[in-house]
Amino acid sequence: MKKMTLLLVSIALLGIGTAVQPLHAQEHQGSMQLHHMHLVINHAVQMAAEGSNLVMLGEMNMAPGVDEQAVEHGKGMIREGKALVKSVLQSKTMTELHQKGAGESSEMTYTHKLAEAATAYIDQLAEMHAVK
Repeated sequence: MKKMTLLLVSIALLGIGTAVQPLHAQEHQGSMQLHHMHLVINHAVQMAAEGSNLVMLGEMNMAPGVDEQAVEHGKGMIREGKALVKSVLQSKTMTELHQKGAGESSEMTYTHKLAEAATAYIDQLAEMHAVK
């Protein structure tokens, strides 16, 4: 009986706790959305960097038949990485955050600087491999 009561109380407390928004998320409007945008931007940079590696590897012409595939796919990863950053900045969520007044927050400023730096980096990768 005692174990059953403890189990039920634990489940109830864990269930309640999952519905509570963390204090830092309550203090900063849209901070979780922005944090997730940062993760997506980071993924875009990783994707473009890995694409660049594939292009460089393919350009070494050490594995005929596979090299062409690596170059083609790598260039696509660079293009898609740039498009992903752009889609974050132009997303409905980003627009809504700006409309709600989060546009002047330090988190939003950071998000735009991060996206700008990511885009510049991806542009350099694209330029290095003449990706259009």
